[in-house]
Amino acid sequence: MGDTFLNLRHRVDSNFYLFCFPFLEIRRRVCAWMGYNICFCKAAPFVSGLVCSHNFAEYMVVSVLITYFTDTWKEDNLLKAVAIVNVQEGLSTTMVIVMTYISDAHISRLKVIVCSTAAYITGLVLLYLSALKLIIRSTEVGLFYMIVVLIAVGKAGGQPILEGYLADQLRNHEPDPETNEDRVEARRKFWWFIACWIPYISLLIFPAASWPIIFISSATLMGAAGLLFLCAIPLYHHSEPTGSDLTNVFFVLKAAILKRHLDYPSTRDKFHTNDEVLNPHQFFKQNGHQLYLAPQVKFIRWLDKAAIKEASSLSVKDQASERRLFTVKQVKEIKFLLTMVPMWSTIIMFGLVRSAANTFYTEQGNDMEETVSIYILLLVRYICRGTISYLYNRSFSKKIPKEQQNLRQILRIWIGMMLSVLCCSVAWGIEVHRLKIVNKHGLVDKPKDTIPMSNCWLAPQFILLGLMEGFAIDGLDEFFSYHVSESMEGYVSAINDCVTGIGSFVNGFCVYAFRGWFADTINRSRLDRYYHMLAVVSFINMFYYWCISYTFYRKAR
Repeated sequence: MGDTFLNLRHRVDSNFYLFCFPFLEIRRRVCAWMGYNICFCKAAPFVSGLVCSHNFAEYMVVSVLITYFTDTWKEDNLLKAVAIVNVQEGLSTTMVIVMTYISDAHISRLKVIVCSTAAYITGLVLLYLSALKLIIRSTEVGLFYMIVVLIAVGKAGGQPILEGYLADQLRNHEPDPETNEDRVEARRKFWWFIACWIPYISLLIFPAASWPIIFISSATLMGAAGLLFLCAIPLYHHSEPTGSDLTNVFFVLKAAILKRHLDYPSTRDKFHTNDEVLNPHQFFKQNGHQLYLAPQVKFIRWLDKAAIKEASSLSVKDQASERRLFTVKQVKEIKFLLTMVPMWSTIIMFGLVRSAANTFYTEQGNDMEETVSIYILLLVRYICRGTISYLYNRSFSKKIPKEQQNLRQILRIWIGMMLSVLCCSVAWGIEVHRLKIVNKHGLVDKPKDTIPMSNCWLAPQFILLGLMEGFAIDGLDEFFSYHVSESMEGYVSAINDCVTGIGSFVNGFCVYAFRGWFADTINRSRLDRYYHMLAVVSFINMFYYWCISYTFYRKAR
């Protein structure tokens, strides 16, 4: 009887364990994931709160700024609005590299964040005053240019610097003597995800408010978040600027130009190594009787002369102190950075397409039937970008061997280029359809009337825009990190934003060059022709990118 009872108990315990094992395993994995990705650092909520307020202003104000301008100016408005919006977008992206350099080399990240946030709030308050018609009409256009400059400074010195500042706080919170950088990055992404998605949710619940309410709400939220951020200063880990590696770019170029008369040496001892232990196969390559430094790229080989010792009265130490001599490692880092120039030349046209979409997509839906809020379409764009980037990384990053990661990154950007062609083509077709309806109902000279066409027609444009950004822009960041040295990885997003930002200025120039297609309102303009031209340019740029990637980057470095 006792044995039977023990066997029955053992059988029940075994079945209970088998039943509970999946739940226990799930619990173990969830706890392990939370322990690795989530860190309740005291400083993180305050930094994330400020990021959240910046994102809210980006989504609610900056992304639809052209609509406000065209609503404010009742005549001759479109070209002026396009010019101002492209100035804002171009400055905010190209100034990122300037703000990053200033925060690393001259003043701390904290001061840059505070000053840029103050500029952002000032710009939003001035927009609020303009919406209340408290600004004199004759000075309105000039004031709007000042407003977009303030907003551009706020954007450039806000989120990009906050991203690094948040990582600094989490890195300082690490208990181990040796910081686990992968864990710090995972935790930064977790807090950044929260700070980005709270404004996304607000887009769903925010009512259809007037422009003054939108502007003052954004300014108030950012002001409150800024005050909380300042109150938490005692909680922050402070670090003084230690200099920027970007400084070496200018001085290496200068040193190579000054020593352009020197011959390339045939032995390694003529190069300045600063007693560093270097792998000869990694740093030096033989070319006949001459040595050159890796990477072997003809158009930047002359930079090797910055690392050649001069036969002069100055010692090697004095040559280095006067910035006439750099180490082999320093020159190699700059050469790897400059090998990205051909790739950047392909991204400018991509930035043009992206800027045109940011400029005209919301304006197209301004007079259409509002089946859904324009903010929902913007939300669809952001979701598509984040989702496709995540899925691509999860699907391919771990399955492709390390030696083939370079080709995977090239393919990812090329898919983004292909989607840019499709995005312009779809936008062209939808705009042709929209103009047919405008002409059919006699709405060409009635910009205030609603076009009997749902703004859901614009959804494919926004979806493709998000997908092409998820492939090309995020892929470019990954490609850049793979090809440059570790010391330059902190400038990945800043430099890429700067290059794509040039596309905003190109977009403004193209609109001016083809101003015959644009009238005072979008209904009287031939935006379809502009989209058609962009589709052709994107198609040519796609093949140009393939030629560049095959010529310069087909082999992993």
